[in-house]
Amino acid sequence: MSDQPQDRSEPDRFAYTGLLDAIPDAIIIVDRAGRIVEFNAHARMMFGYARAEMVGQAVERLLPDRYRDGHIENRGRYARSPHVRPMGGEQDLVARHKDGHEFPVEISLAPYQSPDGSLVVSTIRDPADRRWSSA
Repeated sequence: MSDQPQDRSEPDRFAYTGLLDAIPDAIIIVDRAGRIVEFNAHARMMFGYARAEMVGQAVERLLPDRYRDGHIENRGRYARSPHVRPMGGEQDLVARHKDGHEFPVEISLAPYQSPDGSLVVSTIRDPADRRWSSA
């Protein structure tokens, strides 16, 4: 064990991950290269992947094949002008589960400047869950 004092300027990694896991939406955080850096508990339930399977992977892995190339282009446009916004506009969005089935999603994006660089925080919801929030 080190005698050096712990640097408290960086958040405790365990607390940070625990906080993300407590959020009742799927949260996926992606770096500028489109690689997943965080994949919370609700994302794991929604997509069927373990965190270790997804961290470091391209976010496009979670999309049906037919949308991957377009998403790479859209991700590049967003990186040039990042801002809080819903994703998709008027189009219905779908994602791909580990087992291959597709399902509808609603996604919101927000930029975040970390000490390691620019990140995008994606909040993903199942549109069918909206009926519970209005009760």
